[in-house]
Amino acid sequence: MKIENNITHSITIKANAIIEEAFSNLISNAIKYAPEGERIVIEGEEKDNFWRIKIIDFGDGIADENKKRIFDRFKRKAKRGVKGTGLGLAIAKRIIELHKGRIWIEDNPKNGAVFIVEIPKFHQNMSCRDFTLL
Repeated sequence: MKIENNITHSITIKANAIIEEAFSNLISNAIKYAPEGERIVIEGEEKDNFWRIKIIDFGDGIADENKKRIFDRFKRKAKRGVKGTGLGLAIAKRIIELHKGRIWIEDNPKNGAVFIVEIPKFHQNMSCRDFTLL
């Protein structure tokens, strides 16, 4: 497994340290469902007042009918040999939303899934510190 970090600059936000758990869950999930020997790509871009981060895998993807529920608790894609509780994506979504961000999933045109996170550069109402995401 290779994780390809295509972020060319530091992504720093003001956030609660728990945000690390959200990104850890997303990357861990991508690793679990990627075919052996395939790569995971992480991209990031700066927008006006937020960062957009993409975690891209090249696995089987997620069927359209499952995309609406993929962030629900205890929902997970069945894959032989993959263990989990079905809570990781639900936790990631909740953490991101607590930071006034949003998360969604799109198809990877080359096969697989793209998890997209948009998170404000600064969230005033939380106990915050500078935090470098990647």
